[in-house]
This record gives sequence, C-alpha cells and structure tokens, in this order.
Amino acid sequence: MPGHATRLRQADRAGFAALCLLLALSVAMRVQAYGKGVTAPEPGVEAAAVNLGAGVVLPRAEAGRRAVWTGACPLPVTADFVEPSPHGTDTSLAAPRDPNDRVVYVYRGWTLEGPRAAMQLSVLYFMRRAGAVLGLNGAATPHELAVKLVVPAGCDASPDEAMAALRRTRG
Repeated sequence: MPGHATRLRQADRAGFAALCLLLALSVAMRVQAYGKGVTAPEPGVEAAAVNLGAGVVLPRAEAGRRAVWTGACPLPVTADFVEPSPHGTDTSLAAPRDPNDRVVYVYRGWTLEGPRAAMQLSVLYFMRRAGAVLGLNGAATPHELAVKLVVPAGCDASPDEAMAALRRTRG
C-alpha cells in the first residue's frame, strides 16, 4: 500500500501545481486587462457594429433591448445585446423572469441553448480571447456583443426564425 499512497500524493501535487498555474494565469490576464483600461470601441473598428448574420449589421449605438414578433408566437421574443464575458458589467446573463421561457444565445455563428448556455457563451468568449492573445485566430475585441433571445413559454419559434425577424426589424 505505501506505493499507492505515494502515487496518490504525487498526483495531488501535480493537480495542485496545475491549479496554481491556472490561478496565476487568470490573475495575470485580469491585471493585464485592468492595466490597459476599459475603453470605448473606436469608430471603424469591428466592435462598433453588431453582426446579426446574413449580411445584416446593426450599429452598436442601436444595440438595445428589442421586442421581436414572429409568426409562431402570440407574444414577442425579447432580444438583448449582451457582453459574452463572464466578467462583464451586463447582468442580463441571468435567468429569465419566467422559468418556462427559453433562453438562447447567438454568438459568432453559434446558437447556444439549454441550462448551460450562459456558461457555454462565456467559454466560447474566453477561448476566442485566449486564441487572440496567443495569435491563433486574429484580433479579438473586448467589446463584442452576443444576442440573447428570450422565447416566451409556449412559443415554438426557433432561434433562426427569431434572428430572421430581428434582422428584418433592425431599423
């Protein structure tokens, strides 16, 4: 048994070391973010607009809460533009008021739905930012927005249908 206990202690040490490295990396990234300061997106930067897909772009200044009517729902689908970052100042990543409503996030071609959708959105955002820091996927801006769709209970509208309606009513 002493060999088994020794191996377990070595595995514990390795796990502890990995957690310490992750903590140090997280703190370093936060310090770097605070050191740069939070700035508004510059005009002409990709973040100054929200890409709704299908060639439709919404100026960031117009990205506010919208009621979107679809043919499948007697009530409107609510569309919010939210920060995908888990460290953002936006509180709309919280659950909807009615627990029977469906919440769907649309971010960079991904449609995220279900009880872990907000967590998946945060992970996608973090992966995109980490890839940009490592130079793997080009520049990522800290000012990106995702679309949060709240589909009322009893409504059978698909996320694609709601996004198509949002594109039509963008003006």
